[in-house]
Amino acid sequence: MSLRQWLGDRLYLLQLWRDRVELRDMRSGETLIEAPVVVLHEQQGKVVFVAAGREAQTMALEQGMRRMCFTDHPRVLIGDFALAEKYLQWLLKKAGGARLMPSSPRVVMQQCDGLEGGLTEVELRVLRELAFGAGAREVLVLEGAEPLSLEQVEQAFVAQRKGTGKRASSLVGGVITLLGLAAFLAVAMLRN
Repeated sequence: MSLRQWLGDRLYLLQLWRDRVELRDMRSGETLIEAPVVVLHEQQGKVVFVAAGREAQTMALEQGMRRMCFTDHPRVLIGDFALAEKYLQWLLKKAGGARLMPSSPRVVMQQCDGLEGGLTEVELRVLRELAFGAGAREVLVLEGAEPLSLEQVEQAFVAQRKGTGKRASSLVGGVITLLGLAAFLAVAMLRN
């Protein structure tokens, strides 16, 4: 048994809509469906995360509390990055349960609303950075509303690791460009 199997290789499909977030364990099929809402409480200049999801949506607010939706922006799906990141941390923790040593999951991010004209590089990066910020160890961003099978997702992760995936190649290309630039500068400095 590999260490990954022993720790539990969690693989989640995280789908984002304006009115809901779905997190599905791609192995067991278990699914959490929550509202993209959080309740924050401000005390003495400090903002505290109180609740999220359906609980936050129905919670009676006390003084100093406010309800916020991170998908509440007319032009983009993720209107508040920090709030969305905190929400996804909460959601992944909820899905992972009360494990003594939780392992970081692999996450497939899929935006399901606001797809007119395709996603921009900025939107793709936001999705990737959100998943990493929430605790994912590896992230795959799906473009389009078509679901992938578990086998297709595993193949896409392998292609991304090898640098042959569409989005992975841009990261690898960027690293190679930086290394090439550093080598060029080093040679130029040695010549002087």
